[in-house]
Amino acid sequence: MRALLLLLTIGASLCAAQKTTIDLAAYKNKGYSMAETAYTIGAHVFTLVNIKPLHKTDTACISAIVIDKRKYVLFDVGIEGAAMGLIVPRRQPIPDGLIVLKASPVEGKTFVFLSNGKLVTLPGALAIADTAGKNIYCVWDNETQFRLTVFDYKNVRVIVPATEIARPRQWYSTGLSFCFSVEKEKGYYTVDMMTKSISKTESVDGTLTPVSYLVDFAKFDNTKCCTGQVLKK
Repeated sequence: MRALLLLLTIGASLCAAQKTTIDLAAYKNKGYSMAETAYTIGAHVFTLVNIKPLHKTDTACISAIVIDKRKYVLFDVGIEGAAMGLIVPRRQPIPDGLIVLKASPVEGKTFVFLSNGKLVTLPGALAIADTAGKNIYCVWDNETQFRLTVFDYKNVRVIVPATEIARPRQWYSTGLSFCFSVEKEKGYYTVDMMTKSISKTESVDGTLTPVSYLVDFAKFDNTKCCTGQVLKK
């Protein structure tokens, strides 16, 4: 059971989450708004929790993940600037898994829950799913700096470790690969799975089909942050 509760650490691109045991019963009172949603993935139960203090005027938000009801994993307590709790995207591309996002003005994360009980943590909350290649493209956004990580969820391994990139304006699928354009630049940046790198090209083979992130946070309703509404499909 212990092995099932370990966060995968594959290379430097996976973020280590803070693990701690918390008493959820302590938050079940009038001073907090608490939401819980359980998901069964394979033979394992993952419970997502968003807790928002009602007696404060700031945007503090506590987010917890309970794995098989054995342990609590706590993320981002009292982040200033936005009350972004755990968010379950409506589009779920992994048949035997679940993707959950944690947007944050400090450190966004993408969580990939797998049917074997493992929880993978990727840096960044801007996620694109390549269902044909069984990959998750995850962009870490810090306004002036961007990094890309590509994770193979079928074989549970990082294909492209966290690599600094230009700010993507639009992502595209060519059918065989993924690429993105950049504001005020000609050409495209293509993700090369063979060399595990990003290369600049003037043109790409195949038909370009625009793709979008699982959640467009620019259009996200901030009033729903850290509530039960964002924990359900």
